[in-house]
Amino acid sequence: MASDFYSALASTDDATWARIVGDLQSDIHPVDRNATRIWFAFYPVKLARALAAAASADEAAALRKKLIIKGQPALTAIADSAPEFLYGHRYWPKVKAAVSEYAAKADGATPLNQHIKTAAKQIAKLVNASEALTLGITAVAFGTLQQLGAAAFKQAAAAGDYGKHWNKSADQIVADRAKDDGQGVFGFLKTIDKSFTVNFRECEPGHNFKLVNMQDVTMAAKEAGKPYNLKDERYKEGDGPIPVECRTAACGTCWVGVLSPTEKLSPPTEREINKWKYFGYEGFTGAADSPIRLACQLKAYGNVTITIPAWCGMIGKLDEPEAKAAKA
Repeated sequence: MASDFYSALASTDDATWARIVGDLQSDIHPVDRNATRIWFAFYPVKLARALAAAASADEAAALRKKLIIKGQPALTAIADSAPEFLYGHRYWPKVKAAVSEYAAKADGATPLNQHIKTAAKQIAKLVNASEALTLGITAVAFGTLQQLGAAAFKQAAAAGDYGKHWNKSADQIVADRAKDDGQGVFGFLKTIDKSFTVNFRECEPGHNFKLVNMQDVTMAAKEAGKPYNLKDERYKEGDGPIPVECRTAACGTCWVGVLSPTEKLSPPTEREINKWKYFGYEGFTGAADSPIRLACQLKAYGNVTITIPAWCGMIGKLDEPEAKAAKA
């Protein structure tokens, strides 16, 4: 029964989503492998539940203040644009409609990862693409359905040119992410003065800045001075495209998702790893290969492709004893 499916979906928590996405990883095309993990980190279930449980606008505002939330964390306002850093976002209108139809007939006994695989297979035929390219965006659609609810999710995707700027194949994008900028004829003599490119909005050309070898990403962004085209309260004039406050891994403002190979990055320090839980997205991090990083702690020795979330905050506070007691 569909009602059993919706109940099962509604009860899925972040830890379960982490396991599901982990199960799907090897079958997702490399272009969206990190991106799928990143989306679920950017839009955690525990935060959506906390915001939805607020009884009034004042209570919601108080919660945002407690969690030091800045920006837009609610999918209700940005559901159709939130997955734009996935290559599979080009299929979003059809994916959304197909998942809505699928869910209306789904049963609650079948494991959610199997539902996602089955729906992705159907969608692949619908959009004439490989299942590897539809699997990640289909998982995201189920995650969006959970947070919006069936009625809101059923609404047609907002008008727009989905995938308009993705003018390369998925394989070409993966290959490009692995490349580094050339260093000129005498590049082999360069050491610390090598420079690389950081792409921060891959789905739209021209959103990048230069980084000197092993420079931290936020400092390079500040020196670039280019404003981000989705400015909000997090951004200060002169900070460049990545919002930043402390530069010491204390505020979490500069968290980003890394789409390109993590081998070109400095590994997370113990301080950064310890902060992941406090900022609330530990379910989709790892160790050296984590796609979720604090840009102020992130140094690069190659080209890097990142995506910037629509918000920042300290949602680990939801797990503090007083928060749990309030829920009881």
